[in-house]
Amino acid sequence: MSTLIDKQRPIAGLLDKFTSGACSELMSLVRGMNASADRWALLSFPIMLIVVIAGVAAVQVKLNAWQGALYDALQRYDVNAFIHQLLVFLLIFVALLCLVISQTWLTQVFNVRLRAWLTRDLLDAWLRPKRAHLLTFTGEVGVNPDQRIQEDTRHWAELSADIVGGFTQSTLLLVSFIGVLWLLSEQVLIIIGGNQFTIPGFLVWCALAYSLAGLWLTRRVGRPLADLNAERYAREAEFRAGLVRIVEHADAIALYRGEAAERLSVDGIFNRLFLVTRALAGRLVRLTWVTSGHGSLAIIVPFLMAAPGYFEGKLSFGSLVVIVGAFNQVLGALRWQVDNFSRIADWRATLSRVVAIREALAMIEKSRASEDQILIFEQSVEKLSLEAIQIYSPVSQGDCLLLEEEGVELRTGDHVLVTAETGAARTSFFLALAGLWPWGKGTMRVPPRAEAMFLPQRPYLPPGRLRDTIAYPAEGGSFSDQALRGVLKRVGLENLGQDLERRESWDKHLSLEEQQALGFARTLLHAPRWVFLDDALAALDPATRETLLATFKAELSGTAVLSTGRGGFSDGFYGKVLHLRQRHFSERREK
Repeated sequence: MSTLIDKQRPIAGLLDKFTSGACSELMSLVRGMNASADRWALLSFPIMLIVVIAGVAAVQVKLNAWQGALYDALQRYDVNAFIHQLLVFLLIFVALLCLVISQTWLTQVFNVRLRAWLTRDLLDAWLRPKRAHLLTFTGEVGVNPDQRIQEDTRHWAELSADIVGGFTQSTLLLVSFIGVLWLLSEQVLIIIGGNQFTIPGFLVWCALAYSLAGLWLTRRVGRPLADLNAERYAREAEFRAGLVRIVEHADAIALYRGEAAERLSVDGIFNRLFLVTRALAGRLVRLTWVTSGHGSLAIIVPFLMAAPGYFEGKLSFGSLVVIVGAFNQVLGALRWQVDNFSRIADWRATLSRVVAIREALAMIEKSRASEDQILIFEQSVEKLSLEAIQIYSPVSQGDCLLLEEEGVELRTGDHVLVTAETGAARTSFFLALAGLWPWGKGTMRVPPRAEAMFLPQRPYLPPGRLRDTIAYPAEGGSFSDQALRGVLKRVGLENLGQDLERRESWDKHLSLEEQQALGFARTLLHAPRWVFLDDALAALDPATRETLLATFKAELSGTAVLSTGRGGFSDGFYGKVLHLRQRHFSERREK
């Protein structure tokens, strides 16, 4: 029999397949964009950006030629030509300024649009029924999805907008200036042994050779950066989660005087982050040796290449300036990847993290198609049936939970208690009924979800107005103040009746007993046909618990109640008791 970890391997294998390279990961996002309603907006901004960058490249070519004309005018002491070139410069300046501003605006808007689409796409996939819960069982990709959705999408969108713009600009500048540099190569003399000759495209080949050498060194030194960045983001998320946990449980930590233990724990997490960031810093320093040295030497390279032609009188000073400018533009375009290697590695790391969670969310349903799944069918008839139920234990990989009673049927109005040896076993059964713990065997035929309500031990109380918290998942305005105050009174929380418009983090403001009572008030408000409880009233005192359960006989007499619990109370309420027993797989019931 497969364990829970075995069940996660198909997901990991599929993720390996989808994250085999940046191209496949990027194409995955492109397909998602193409299916989006915002695809035309997402496509239009890169197209406009390319058009503007092409204009910038054209003006840069004109600016480079203008420099040659200006220096020639200065060399000839031609005042009229000098004044004319100043007027030409003003036109070039205005055109270039407008284009650069347009490029910046388009880049920023593209960044915002890209992040908005990707964030909404992930939220849509994450917050589909049961997915956020099932994602937690997919291994590393399911850890801290909040960081991937919030921080990684923001960082990736920013890097993507900058990299798309930078790559496009370098490509267009290369295309624009390589022809200029090829033609100017005819004026560069090569002197060997007293012989003078020219090489077609000499300056182009020099720029290409110099850039390839730098790229080779950069890749050799910077190759580990993508993996180190991915590891850093994972450790940053772990550290942040540790700090948030301390904030959320500060009162309990103080009561136990556990500050020293928490300090030790969080220091261990930070130490792992420190080791990764130190390794990343060391690798970046090594990469800087290459990129900075390569960039600094590039200043002198075009002068060395063109110097023979200038000193032989074949080149004017203005032509030398044009050659140097064109060479630097071509060289800058060719070495763009060298200068931006660390940013590309960072982009690659965030791309992998974003695509990993996106693909994991898309494959959750496929992973649940394994043979070791409890079969759950919704039926329209008002009954619930359980046949040969086996639930794989989330605590011990070698154990499973057996429902001793076979062929169980419940109808509306029935009150049933399910007992088990441990709270984890009871919770596993509760989650299996809700379809949130699918691993096991047997068949469950359940009523429509719209007619059911599930109450965990600690009810979910979203922050905000109290009326919205009580009515969740409906809107607070769907119920009158009288109805809301009425259910609060019936669960002993009439003191909150005047706070319907008050905004609080109610899960922190109320005690566990008050939270469970509020969850019960929500049940009375919605009046479902089926109610499933997971020790949801365990924090209440016996008298209050009996009073709340008695409301089912008075107000919800047609509602079925199936509750997990320890037993030994409310004997007059439950008409049937079911028993869960923990067994080793070798002792499990064969279907």
